[in-house]
Amino acid sequence: MEAQFTSRKDGQVDVDLGPEWRLFTEALNDCVSSLPPRGATGNGPSTYWVDVASIGLDRALASGTDRPFTWGNITLLRLNHGRVEARYDFDEEDVPGQFLDVDDLRRVLDDWRARIDESAAASTSPLPETYRRNPTPERPI
Repeated sequence: MEAQFTSRKDGQVDVDLGPEWRLFTEALNDCVSSLPPRGATGNGPSTYWVDVASIGLDRALASGTDRPFTWGNITLLRLNHGRVEARYDFDEEDVPGQFLDVDDLRRVLDDWRARIDESAAASTSPLPETYRRNPTPERPI
């Protein structure tokens, strides 16, 4: 799987997995993103949400849970029969999401993290607070 990354003028880095992966692309940009959490210091984008997704995936794998390991405004990511499922949180359980192998998602997250680091290093002005997401509260899996 080849992920494409684009940088916005404000330094944010978006991911696109291609036309056949629209739901997964939407879920990644909604659930993960390069937005810094509220209260974070520094300039430009942040790897915070990529790290939250990576840690959440590790915890889900260790526990075997199918509960979401990260979520956004309308999408979520969870393990489902050993693969990562992207789905809309309002869909009924019988509506299938879109699936990626765990290793493919890890590669995307690692590559995205590297791109965010590059963009953050070049950023010179902080983002307005209105563009930041609230940190995810710790919750046991």
